Amino acid sequence: MRNLLFASAAVAAVSLHAPGAVAQDAGAVKLDEVVVTAQRRSENLQKTPLTVSAVTGDKLESQGIKTVVDLSAQVPALQISSSGSGAAVVFLRGIGSTNVTEVGDPAVAYHMDGIYIARSTSVGALFYDVDRVEVLRGPQGTLYGRNATAGAINVITKQPKFDYEGNGSVDIGNYGAITTSGMVNLPVSDTLAVRAAFQTARHDGYVKALNKGPGTGGNDRYDQDDKSARVQLLWKPSDTFSLRVGGDYLHQGGAGGGDKSYGAALSNSDPWTCNCATNLYRNNKFFGAHSQADLDLGFATLTYLTGYNFSRLDRSGENASTGAPNYFKGKDTTWSHELRLGGDTGKLKWVVGLYRFTEDNNVDFRVLLAPNSYLSFIQPEVTAKSIAAFGQGTYEVTDRFRITGGLRYTEDRKARDGGTFLTNSAGAITSTVIKNLADAKWDATNWKLGADFDLTSSSMVYANVATGYKAGGYYDGVENNVYEPEKITSYEAGVKNRFFDNRLQLNATGFLYDYRDFQVTAVGTIAGQNASVTLNADKARVYGFELESNLVVTEHDRIDATLGWLHARYTDFVLPLGDAFANNNANAGGTGCFKTNFAAAAPRSTDFSGCRMARTPTWSVNVGYQHTWDIASGAKVVGRVQTHYESGKNLEYHGFAQNRQDSFTKTDVSLTYTSADDRWNLQGYVRNLEDDDVRTASSPNSTTGLATNGNGEFYAPPRTYGLRLAVNF
Repeated sequence: MRNLLFASAAVAAVSLHAPGAVAQDAGAVKLDEVVVTAQRRSENLQKTPLTVSAVTGDKLESQGIKTVVDLSAQVPALQISSSGSGAAVVFLRGIGSTNVTEVGDPAVAYHMDGIYIARSTSVGALFYDVDRVEVLRGPQGTLYGRNATAGAINVITKQPKFDYEGNGSVDIGNYGAITTSGMVNLPVSDTLAVRAAFQTARHDGYVKALNKGPGTGGNDRYDQDDKSARVQLLWKPSDTFSLRVGGDYLHQGGAGGGDKSYGAALSNSDPWTCNCATNLYRNNKFFGAHSQADLDLGFATLTYLTGYNFSRLDRSGENASTGAPNYFKGKDTTWSHELRLGGDTGKLKWVVGLYRFTEDNNVDFRVLLAPNSYLSFIQPEVTAKSIAAFGQGTYEVTDRFRITGGLRYTEDRKARDGGTFLTNSAGAITSTVIKNLADAKWDATNWKLGADFDLTSSSMVYANVATGYKAGGYYDGVENNVYEPEKITSYEAGVKNRFFDNRLQLNATGFLYDYRDFQVTAVGTIAGQNASVTLNADKARVYGFELESNLVVTEHDRIDATLGWLHARYTDFVLPLGDAFANNNANAGGTGCFKTNFAAAAPRSTDFSGCRMARTPTWSVNVGYQHTWDIASGAKVVGRVQTHYESGKNLEYHGFAQNRQDSFTKTDVSLTYTSADDRWNLQGYVRNLEDDDVRTASSPNSTTGLATNGNGEFYAPPRTYGLRLAVNF
């Protein structure tokens, strides 16, 4: 890690002299300036002393990025996959969570227009009419609070403005794909503006059921049938006050995803076909509302931000090994409130605030055991509450040197009242397997110290030390079923540069994480019996290096590239009672990385120290090249090719060969014609040109304890292609 930090310093030293390396061309095109709000205030991306990647709305559209899952290839060390339920599983620099149930929390905080989205099942909203997406890497405990252990993703939609404008588009492709979208912005008066947008997206299933048909088996999987809309209003009665109010709706239909089994009777070697046994359905609905009021007090701006989110999940699934159906119904309601005051006082830029979050969730999940018997997880009352106070300030020591300090205090409480039962086909409870009761509290104080220095007017070095925490939780049972929060301390140093009259951008970062009390699934005791529980392991260490660059070669040629190198290992990780795999003698001498004494009686202590953390490719590279052809009529044609490379990675921490994804590349190409008056454009594209089978998730089956008997696999989409027509008016 010392060498990585020295490398960052070396890049900074070169930066000091680089601007004079070639002659400046004042008439040349330049890179655009990007404004972000990563520090709760608007500032130039290149002047923000954080590791932030910003993907603009134009780039989202041109590269076909429709959901958060599609962001993976755009940001170094970002790994996002979709589970069978449609939940987004996000890992950033090796830190994340695969627990997408009502009791699991993400490690990357997701925000939509400043509103925290708590459930991973609720972050699947379509990207449309978006201004930009900001990805903050590293713990964001001071300004973003709990569950930002690995970082934060901020989606900022386009806001109403006092101009008439509109657009519409239609996208057709293989697999029967059709996507439609549109937007209209209207100034109702001098003080009131409204903006409305929508998008629909559907395609046939990527995974074809071999035995489908009336009464013969399941339907195709991994289709899409989503409909969404958003309305926002801006009221600005004066120069000192503004109020923004918005609401959005999403409906997810179709069959959705489903585990791809392996090593079992229902297994099929082709990942794009299945011997499915159940007709799946999905009827999920999401609604959100938010408002933001800003009052300019002269010395500072007072902001009140509130958000409401409601989800109703109604879907079915299929056991990957047995083919038995399951059914999930749930409702989740969250409220968030943030009151903050921020301003500039002389040489000090500061923000202070208060935050409150509440969640009420109820879940009913039933798995068919026999024709008239279900194993049912019924949790009618699942709650969470969080309150926090925070502050952060940046002081300008000189006109080139600044220091930053931040502090946040958080209190969390989680509770559940429910249980696991046997029920009949009418839904009545016939017996109780175990009650699930919990009520736990935690608190944490997170802090940040940082400094940044301007080498030149267009080059900056920065260094930060920061902490973060992820709230604790509970597992099944009625006592001794609570696990503690995760904690992280991050050390980071970086450099941001613009060279050659803003034609080359080169940013580099080196980082080191001390990661403690991370939450893992292991073997514990529930009602006197060994069962799967969540426990706190001791320590892990993550360090790496990241590089991001953009270059305007000529007026017609642009190149962008990112590179990430990551080393992530568990340094002290022992499960006293092992887990289902360590306690199964069939795995003795297998390919797992853990160390255990199979000669001892089960349950047996198992040591994962030295094992590689899940979803951490050593190398990740993204390179894009774009060329523009000017046509005599004034129109233009833009061609783009982009390729993403990842080295091999384990998809879960046991290190079994069956749960590994080897290195791969994914290449996208597009050709776009734009009319001379910029009123319309037509794009042809191919995504995933290689059409490789790339697994995004894979896990062994903890029920059987066999490394070769999988719980399920998920794959990135196959090759897709199509045409997109867009019109502006």
